[in-house]
Amino acid sequence: MKRTMLAAFVFAAMSLPLSAQTEAESLAFLYKNMSTPDSVDYPKSYWQKQVRMALKARSQMAWGRSVPRWEFEHFVLPVRVNNEALDDAREIIYKELAPRLKGLTMEQAALEVNHWCHEKVSYRPSDGRTSAPLATMRNSIGRCGEESTFTVSALRAVGIPARQVYCPRWAHTDDNHAWVEVWVDGKWRFMGACEPEATLDKGWFNWAASRAMLIRGYDYEGHEIATTATYAPTKTLRVRVVDAQGAPIANATVDFRLYNYSEFYPLSTVTTDAEGRAAFTTGYGDLQVWVSAKGKYGVKKADGYTTELTITPCYQPGSAWVEEYDWHVPTTVLEEPDRSIVDTVSANGRRLVAEDKIRTAYQQAAFYQGDNEVLKKARSNWRVMDKFLKEKNPKASMVLQGLSEKDLRDVTLDVLHDACLLNDEALRSGGVRVSTEHLRPFVGYLQKRLPKMTAQQWIAWVEKHIQVDNANNPKQLFVSVVGVYNRRKCDARSRELFTVAGARALGMRAMLDPLGKAMVADGDTWLRLADQQNAEPQGAQGVLKLDVPAQVMYYHGYTISQLVDGRPMPLDYADDDPTVTEKFRKGLNLPAGDYLLTTGTRLKGGDVLTHSVMFSLKAGQTTEVPVYFRTSSRSVKSDLQLDDSEKNASATSVQSAQ
Repeated sequence: MKRTMLAAFVFAAMSLPLSAQTEAESLAFLYKNMSTPDSVDYPKSYWQKQVRMALKARSQMAWGRSVPRWEFEHFVLPVRVNNEALDDAREIIYKELAPRLKGLTMEQAALEVNHWCHEKVSYRPSDGRTSAPLATMRNSIGRCGEESTFTVSALRAVGIPARQVYCPRWAHTDDNHAWVEVWVDGKWRFMGACEPEATLDKGWFNWAASRAMLIRGYDYEGHEIATTATYAPTKTLRVRVVDAQGAPIANATVDFRLYNYSEFYPLSTVTTDAEGRAAFTTGYGDLQVWVSAKGKYGVKKADGYTTELTITPCYQPGSAWVEEYDWHVPTTVLEEPDRSIVDTVSANGRRLVAEDKIRTAYQQAAFYQGDNEVLKKARSNWRVMDKFLKEKNPKASMVLQGLSEKDLRDVTLDVLHDACLLNDEALRSGGVRVSTEHLRPFVGYLQKRLPKMTAQQWIAWVEKHIQVDNANNPKQLFVSVVGVYNRRKCDARSRELFTVAGARALGMRAMLDPLGKAMVADGDTWLRLADQQNAEPQGAQGVLKLDVPAQVMYYHGYTISQLVDGRPMPLDYADDDPTVTEKFRKGLNLPAGDYLLTTGTRLKGGDVLTHSVMFSLKAGQTTEVPVYFRTSSRSVKSDLQLDDSEKNASATSVQSAQ
């Protein structure tokens, strides 16, 4: 009987048309590796449509059948590129691009797609929320993360494997960058997103990438693909973590940290094996190695040529210490390009000028051309905003105050109407925007399903009904507020956001603190969710006053981090915001605990002089800490000169000749 049933199943499977069988397999692959937010917030019908479009491109584009299964499944089939909102870009882009690519080779097609992207989008910096590909295209602007997301989406739409790669932090300057790697005829190549060159493997960032400490991408299963060696020389830094007696410590957390934006950013976090070992492949620059294990932590500098390092966690919570280091960045044999020179002579340069005109003509035709500033900022979304404003809702002004300029460019009318259901108290504390989540209606939905509650009752409700599950969310996406309510389970970040959103829907003041933790107002007191590890509320606070110098130069910076589980987690404050600095001078309330103040002086050429101080903030007490910036009369790299404003300070460091 079993053999007969098996034979019938095999016959049925063999009798399926190839397209139907492949569609089922492809959908199964997507769901097997799909992050929880995507499976919760997008219906199966959406994924079925995307699979069919991917298979259509594979069957109809000349190169489609030449793409191996692994490259197709990981870099054509998936819709998601980064943390953008998902849309129907694949279908719309395919209709526009497929006729344009007929008769081209795969390499020519990849270059042509990038030219098309340049016709649609140019660079503009913005906040950290990544807009959907169609929103980027319709508004014709995007930061590098949005340009690369858009370009990858376009390449995948026509069956060309592509992935976003990025340097999370440059070593030589306080910035980062993302671009595109594309699979062409059996080899991974690269290009600048919406920045078409005449050939592949060329971009303005070649020089910067040659000084990178880490460049990476990810496959669909969430595995990191380290591509640093494509762009820069690399080495492997091996770390061994041992206790005071020299015995190896297994399961210790090792952060390989790079100075950038006034903090030591964790490029990679590795857990030690049974022998206490961890390794990281990186460039030839200095790194801070931070180790935490068994309630203690330790920190050491690894210079550019260090390949072996042993660390013993020697500090414990409550420890106070001060450290100063000189940090050296990788050198390069490449010459920094002069980006002020615009190529209008070569064939590719002339084509870029023509594409700029195409984009400008679209903007003039599609965007609002009047005097209303809100409608101007809304760009292609101006008709939605115009309709909302003409409704003359008395809460319209307060709703708009809670939205960013980017929100104006892609917010939908249903979200705006939903926001008007909030009371003034909730609107004043932020409205429907909580963090960098993608805006969806939730206020009316929750108001119909939740009873009236006090702040304490709401905190208790969330703790009882919403479970934390941090698995299966490698990109740390937010689950929608409605998705959290219906599923009653989500990652810790989404739970905090849900707590704030739900409190506002119930008419309370609520916000996220600088560490991303929910705060709900109960009179003059802020209530928080119980800590998931010790089940105790995190309410005790102290006052931190920073003695910040009256004049802070552009090459100076500072950050405050709280020690969490033996690791510094930076507070979300902008050190270059004068209002924040003034608040720190007067004193800010922060949760009691251990804090790390890091200051840096970025020298011309990229090297850095840092000063770090660890201190404790006691509940109910005021702690004053001076902000001290180190100085130098010359660059750490001896053949570079500092700006005039630094010449009178004393020398602190000289890098040895390379």
